[in-house]
Amino acid sequence: MYTMKEFLQNIVDKNKNILCFGTGLMAREVLEYEEICARTHYLIDNDVWKQGKIMEINGKDFLVISPEQMIEFLDEKTVIILASGFFKEIKRQLQKLGITQDTEIVEYPIMRVNYLSDSEEFFEQRILKECLKEYEVVLEQYHIEGEERQRRLREKEKYIRGSKDGKRPLVLPRIMVMPTTRCNMRCKGCSSLLPYFKNPKDVSIEQILKDFELFFCGIDECMRITIGGEPFLYPHLQEIVEYLIGQKKVLGIMLITNSTIMPAPQVLELLRNPKVFVEISDYGHLEKMSHLISVLESIGVNFTVLTEQKWTDMGGIQCRNRSEEELKFQYLNCDQGKVIKGMHDGKFYTCARGARMAALGVYTSEHDYFDLKETEKGSVIREKIKALYYSEKADACNYCDLATLPTKVIEAGIQMNGGFQKSEYTIVKREEYEQLKRQAQMKETYGRS
Repeated sequence: MYTMKEFLQNIVDKNKNILCFGTGLMAREVLEYEEICARTHYLIDNDVWKQGKIMEINGKDFLVISPEQMIEFLDEKTVIILASGFFKEIKRQLQKLGITQDTEIVEYPIMRVNYLSDSEEFFEQRILKECLKEYEVVLEQYHIEGEERQRRLREKEKYIRGSKDGKRPLVLPRIMVMPTTRCNMRCKGCSSLLPYFKNPKDVSIEQILKDFELFFCGIDECMRITIGGEPFLYPHLQEIVEYLIGQKKVLGIMLITNSTIMPAPQVLELLRNPKVFVEISDYGHLEKMSHLISVLESIGVNFTVLTEQKWTDMGGIQCRNRSEEELKFQYLNCDQGKVIKGMHDGKFYTCARGARMAALGVYTSEHDYFDLKETEKGSVIREKIKALYYSEKADACNYCDLATLPTKVIEAGIQMNGGFQKSEYTIVKREEYEQLKRQAQMKETYGRS
């Protein structure tokens, strides 16, 4: 199987033509490569409603044809790219059509992660690319746009790539810290597994700050740190946010909340800092959410509201008994393992979900996490962090379906005890939201008079 670089070089050198089987997000992703886009003229899809239509992707028009129609376009210079989460099923379909005998077929989901951990491609795809994505979010928080934005991105890329003598700083895209396993909701399919904790607890603020000190001793920069769980339930959130605002090695801070908890006044004041961004999930608690949004708007906090969410179904926490090859694909295909490592109660983990599974006692591993020890030098911690980021697999992937293709999605925020109703505040009930917001503002005014 090619690496992506090898494939691009091959189609250029041999002047190949491409048929792209798929019209969804994965097809759009593969057509972002100029070498592929320029050589692709047709998209193939099983959906009869799409066949015969023109699709515009990345500024180019493509005719969508059926699998049977594509047979007439096959020759020795044609490559079929399977750009779909259903690539295994599609390959079986092509076998039934008799296409697989003399035609070159590549599976994009496999090819896109087919790189070795010591390769430059691994660094570019899993470190550099993801760091720049996170840095763009930070620049947006600071309202930096246009040429200044592009200049800073170029400078950041140069810094992350390192010097010509091969020395490269350890710059990370993002990590997640979860100060508490408490939550006031019980969501089905919770990625943080919070409903599984029978005796949820807070991590001591002393432990969290010590972990941060050790972590930052081992790295040069981290684009963003996410504070997860339900952070507004944590009694010492102020100290965490204050510490991270003052830490120059982290460029952005994101807090994820379910919109039902009003932060303490001291925390609200810290949220105004441009380094901080609040992500609010709309799970149907319209009045509470409108009150929170009203307050955040009034004091100038950077925030967004996620409504009409879909979650990827990660499945339960039982062992899947996957092969070594399957585990490698799961890990390299997983966005969370690539971007969001986890730090929890004295340990650093290969992914945030893995941190929760270990806390639950679901699994143990000699490779997926390590203890943050005060007795170890920063250089030792650095190498351990680097080893996790440059790994090709994780044992945690045996207990999770996040990277499984095709992706299975579920409704977000559905409660285990029922009684859920979406607010759809940005779509259907905006007027109702505005009315509740005005009521909340009146309560605030009345409360101060």
